[in-house]
Amino acid sequence: MPEKARRDDLASARVIWPKPKFVEVRSEQTPRAVAMLEQLKAQTGPHGGNLYTSPAGTFEVYGDILKRYLAYGGPEGGLGYPITDETGCPDGIGRYNHFERGSIYWSPTTGAHIVYGAIRDRWAAMGWEKSYLGYPLSDEQPFDEGGRATQFQGGQIYWWPDTGAIDLNQVVVHYTGLICFGETDWDQGSDSDEPYAIFGVLSPTGTRTVATRVYEDVDGGESRPDLIELYRGKPAGLVISSTIMENDFGDPNKYRDKVEAGVVAAGQVVAGAVTAVPAIGPILAAGVEWGLMEVKDSIVGAVNGVLDTGDDLIGRDATTFTAKQMVLLAARTPNSVSKGVGFKAETRLISGQGASYKAYFGLVVA
Repeated sequence: MPEKARRDDLASARVIWPKPKFVEVRSEQTPRAVAMLEQLKAQTGPHGGNLYTSPAGTFEVYGDILKRYLAYGGPEGGLGYPITDETGCPDGIGRYNHFERGSIYWSPTTGAHIVYGAIRDRWAAMGWEKSYLGYPLSDEQPFDEGGRATQFQGGQIYWWPDTGAIDLNQVVVHYTGLICFGETDWDQGSDSDEPYAIFGVLSPTGTRTVATRVYEDVDGGESRPDLIELYRGKPAGLVISSTIMENDFGDPNKYRDKVEAGVVAAGQVVAGAVTAVPAIGPILAAGVEWGLMEVKDSIVGAVNGVLDTGDDLIGRDATTFTAKQMVLLAARTPNSVSKGVGFKAETRLISGQGASYKAYFGLVVA
């Protein structure tokens, strides 16, 4: 470029340096000056990072936060221009930059991750990294049923269009009791039932089987409140098989073992509906209902093999909870009470031998 032309172009622009806080393009700018000034918008700052200029000012982004910012598209990406310099967090550990449409937070143990939108707003309202959630461990990820989720050190924030942002860590699912809507027609000469329940719990991370005690002298219209933990973990979707037995002469542990074998077999069916969400972990995808018949068939087939040895099968049911349902039931749904049994979910009516029962479940935030 001829020296004179270069001087003429630069005469129309003014750059403040070595500590630039803005780049001003005057009204008499030439096209070549505009192009050159666009190249000057990202300068090297005092920490060796990039200085970005926008109407909000000039701010430096550097280190791992800069790497994540550039990987996300820089100023032309979803975050837009920075609106702060890189700044130390109040806890004295991490660093952050705020941008026009989000933030990047970094700590030595978690790395740099992007937080934005309603999830960022919820985290900010909780106190950022000083909340129980701590620092983000992931960028925002697509989640089940059209949702979004971000994994933090101490839990997750989930978002769906119809719910907004919800924070929690683990969900605990309890069996909370049994209600008899009608007792068996014939119970070895007794005028009351002696029922018990066996639950097979199928989650993306494994299976387990839990049996209640035998409830003595149960008549129609009566309840037996109880509290047994069935599951504790992330809200990742769950299938609970419920088998109601009438105790006559059999050994409940024998039936429990048979149900457990059926649950393990059914777990292979459920495994086909498991998908992985980066950083969040495996979840049972919505739509797992297609496998519930196989779940019930596996369990009842196992139980039928020992029915002639003592106890009677009243019936069975399988209840599915999607990840979204687990979040909403645990965090947003008030408890209901029927005949002294607190619950947030229930089986369908389980009937057989003339009797009818329902089992009830509670879901709470751990």
